Amino acid sequence: MSDALPQQLLKGSGTALIIRGIAAVLFGILVLAWPGVSVLALVIIFGTYAVVDGVTNIVHYFRHKERRSVWQVVGGIVSVLAGLLAFVWPGITALSLALVIGLWAVILGVSQIALSLEGKKSGGQWWLWLITGIVTTVFGLFLVILPGPGILGLLGLLASFAILFGILLLATGLGLRQRGINPHGKLSMG
Repeated sequence: MSDALPQQLLKGSGTALIIRGIAAVLFGILVLAWPGVSVLALVIIFGTYAVVDGVTNIVHYFRHKERRSVWQVVGGIVSVLAGLLAFVWPGITALSLALVIGLWAVILGVSQIALSLEGKKSGGQWWLWLITGIVTTVFGLFLVILPGPGILGLLGLLASFAILFGILLLATGLGLRQRGINPHGKLSMG
């Protein structure tokens, strides 16, 4: 197998993670910039973010057939479904929105943990993806177990989570791109 193919896969995977990271950070900044945002606007922002995140993940899954995981597409489908649910049910109450976001984060986090464990076999920065999955799962569990604070009181936590998640995705994406650019780094495809 040519060295160019693994390098292209790493660069492509890194780019997908960078796009997802930028989307997450922007989502977090928008939530912080509009603290008095209505629940409807938050539903639209969340729905847009979740659909973009999911579509990016699904497209990456199908574009890189040589090396992919079913967990990657599961996370993408869950994100798209959560985003579509937010658009279809815009009159959602604060409690229900917290539960939808919480369930989405738990399922997405578990799929990211499983994906990180599969990625452990190929070396690299699998642990960043594991941390991302754990943070996502814990955030989701918090929302599912304690939805009472209401979505307005949750804005700061939601923004913090999105920014942290985005930074972790950016770090992972940049690391993968660097491995794809540097042909002399440890590169194991099997």
